[in-house]
Amino acid sequence: MPAAGPPELGPIHHFAYLVEEIEPVVQRLHRQFGAGPFLQIAEVPVEDVTSCGEPAEFVHSSAFGICNDVAVELIQVGRVEPARAAERFRLNDDGTPRLQHVAYAFPPATVAALRTDLEARGLAEYLSARFGEDVEMTYHDASGSFGYDLEIHADSEGLRASFAMLRDAAETWDGSDLLRPFG
Repeated sequence: MPAAGPPELGPIHHFAYLVEEIEPVVQRLHRQFGAGPFLQIAEVPVEDVTSCGEPAEFVHSSAFGICNDVAVELIQVGRVEPARAAERFRLNDDGTPRLQHVAYAFPPATVAALRTDLEARGLAEYLSARFGEDVEMTYHDASGSFGYDLEIHADSEGLRASFAMLRDAAETWDGSDLLRPFG
């Protein structure tokens, strides 16, 4: 049974879009909105990937940037397994970017209860993974409510440091080197 009252999701951490190819979208976002720079991870080294408790795959590249003072992630999918998770990372039929998820970060002491509450409310977790030493995330199907999914992070030093690096890059950016390696 869901906890009393709606879940308090708090401020949005970032928006993530599915794209066919990262570089053309980066160029367009820069040209149209002045977004940038973008920090890219050519193949995100996620570990401990599961779907409904079973081993899964999530092979993808990501580029992170600031657009209108908002953190955005562009995701280029290589392969997602099983099918229930792959369906959530399907591109638009016309090849245009699609909002895949809105991300939130929560204190580690509260994130498990929130994830359980989301499940009880019918927002099923379909994929979980870990990145680096302490960045871990789950994806929840919120498409019936919002048309996109939720990504829930346990707040961590690695997550904060990564997005602080992104904001610092945007603040000191001279307009060159639009798409660069993360880190």
